Amino acid sequence: MPGSSLLGRSKWWGNPDLPPTADYPVAIDGEGEEHTLTFVCQINLADIAHADTPLPKEGLLLFFANIDYFLGDTSSWCSGEYIWGADETRVVYVRPDDMASLVENVLVDENNNPIALPPRPLSFVESSEDDDLDEPYDRLLCQPYLMPWDDWDAPCQGWSVLLQVSSDEADDYALQFFDEGFFYFLIDPADLEQGRFDNVRGTVVGM
Repeated sequence: MPGSSLLGRSKWWGNPDLPPTADYPVAIDGEGEEHTLTFVCQINLADIAHADTPLPKEGLLLFFANIDYFLGDTSSWCSGEYIWGADETRVVYVRPDDMASLVENVLVDENNNPIALPPRPLSFVESSEDDDLDEPYDRLLCQPYLMPWDDWDAPCQGWSVLLQVSSDEADDYALQFFDEGFFYFLIDPADLEQGRFDNVRGTVVGM
C-alpha cells in the first residue's frame, strides 16, 4: 500500500486508515456541537479470513466511539443513555477495492500535537457460544462477558455483540468503563449477515 507498510494493518488505537473520500466520524450533542469520535481499533479482515464468521473476508473494519470520558477526560460530553445514540458509535467498512487508496488520518489538538493513543497490536480473538468466558478479554463476535438483563434495551433487542472492549490500563493510558466494565458494539444479526455496518450501536455495562 502506498505511503507506509503499516497502512491497513490490524491494530488497537493509533490513527485510523481511511480512504481520502471518507469523512472522519463525529457525533452531534444536544446543542448541535460536533465531537470527534475516538478511534478504537481496525481489523484487516484478511487476518481472520480463515475463521468461520459472517464478516467479509477482505477489506478493513474500523471502530469508533464517543469514549473520551472513559479515557479520563471527565469534562468531555458522553451519552447518558443506556443504548447510545446512532452517531456516537460508528463502524466503517472499507471495501477491498478501496484498500489501495488508504491514508492515515492524524488528529491534532489546538497546538497541532497528535492526540491519538500509541498503537498496539490487535490481540482479541474470535469466539463462539461454546467458549469459556471466565476471562474478560476483548473479543470479536462473542457472547457478552457481562450482560445485566436477558436482552439489550430498544432498539437493540436480539442484537449480537460485534466487538467487546474491556477496561484496560497501561503506563500511558487508562480505559475504565464504570468499575472494570465493558463497551459493546452491537449489531443487528440481519445487518451482520448482509455485511452492513452502518447501524451499529454502543452501550457501556459496568461491573
